[in-house]
Amino acid sequence: MIIEDDVYRPLADEALPSFANLEPELMVHIGALSKCLAPGLRLGFVIAPRAIAGQVAAALRINCWSISPLTTLIGARMIEDGTAARIIEVQKQELRQRQAILSEILGRYDVQSQPSATHAWLRLPEPWRGAGFARTCLERGVALLPGDAFAVGREPVQHGVRINVGAARSQDDLRTALTTMADLLSAGHLQLPGFV
Repeated sequence: MIIEDDVYRPLADEALPSFANLEPELMVHIGALSKCLAPGLRLGFVIAPRAIAGQVAAALRINCWSISPLTTLIGARMIEDGTAARIIEVQKQELRQRQAILSEILGRYDVQSQPSATHAWLRLPEPWRGAGFARTCLERGVALLPGDAFAVGREPVQHGVRINVGAARSQDDLRTALTTMADLLSAGHLQLPGFV
């Protein structure tokens, strides 16, 4: 059984096939409106194989019982009248601009992302390790997630960090945060508090 977390799909420029379309009897597909439309619109859906649909429904009832009928109505209306599509397009334009800022400031480093993605992955150059770089950035007001936050088990992880370009309050805040990161990366050594 594979769980496909597909909450960012509407923000993708290229519509790749869902795993649920390829192998529907092996997939539990999860989608939502809060990640791509509006954080307060806590409305999602699950598509599961018939064999386990009852178990999935029971798990949802245990964890969240039900959603507000008003939230459901708002989400449905936004989809039906085209408001959702317009908001998503505006979000994609903003993300493209933020990704361009990311490329401008960190483009000389190994950054992996997509033009309208909310996140990017930065492979860290020597001597940085994910946790150390994230901690040093946090001391300077920049929050990142190191690679081990996404690790399963105890296998070695890639020395990298996830950058959330969508989290900054403004493009100026994003530019400031990325410049802080670029300064640390270009220093070429660990910068400890009090020794910068």
